[in-house]
Amino acid sequence: MIAIDCKVPSKAETAMFVEMEDAFSQLEHLPLRGVLLDSLRSESESVRAISESFVHFLRAKHPVEVRRKFFASWQRTNNSAMSVEGLANRITKQAEETSNADAGRALSMFRSAGRLNRVADEDLGVGGQLQHFELYYRMATEFTDHDDLWQSRQYCLNSAKEFKSWLDLSRLRDPITTGLFSLLVHEGYTHAELEMIAPLFGTWAADVMGLSPKEARKVLAWITVHNGGTEKSHFAHSCAALSHYCEGSGSEVDLAVAGEIFRSYLQRKAAVMKELHELF
Repeated sequence: MIAIDCKVPSKAETAMFVEMEDAFSQLEHLPLRGVLLDSLRSESESVRAISESFVHFLRAKHPVEVRRKFFASWQRTNNSAMSVEGLANRITKQAEETSNADAGRALSMFRSAGRLNRVADEDLGVGGQLQHFELYYRMATEFTDHDDLWQSRQYCLNSAKEFKSWLDLSRLRDPITTGLFSLLVHEGYTHAELEMIAPLFGTWAADVMGLSPKEARKVLAWITVHNGGTEKSHFAHSCAALSHYCEGSGSEVDLAVAGEIFRSYLQRKAAVMKELHELF
């Protein structure tokens, strides 16, 4: 007989699916949206592994060495603003090379790059707010006994380094459409991750790490600034960036390549969280 996995999805796992589906519903390219949703369903085990890792970590005060590895590795999977800007740079270069021959096509590509700039606005603090790195630094340092040793490369898992390298290469070396596919899944996934973990981190900060409500709100600002639609907005900008780029460059949406990127993203993220889970 074939063994059937009848495990009931956890509340956290269900929340991640719901939030990702909500974000992905903004994509107007229906075949590509279908591939996104199919990839999400086919990688249900990856989503389960990710959610279970977060839930398990946020149940206890683990040794500081474990907490350093968690925050160093988790940051590496989220820190992608520079590669977003690198992708925008590649698109503007192509637009400039096209401008003399076809100003209309060039304008579409410049619009694509502009949408990518909007994805990175908050991360880079262009509106006068704190850069997101500073907010993450505050959070990770607070939760690793008030020192910043977590930044040392020795605490970053190899799987997290490999994830970051893969994501960067997809945007800086692979075809531009491939980079745009990676951006779609990243923004939709990140929206779901941060919405799911926000209440868990709030409880952990207060009940396990002993922070007052006021202190917890300040320390968890990196998470809360991404909630309430910020990442969904980034996903919408990513959709527009792909549409404008294809219009300007004449590129086609390769659904097979897109599906491979979407699934690989979830698999690689899950590999990082599984390795962290083993440490807990």
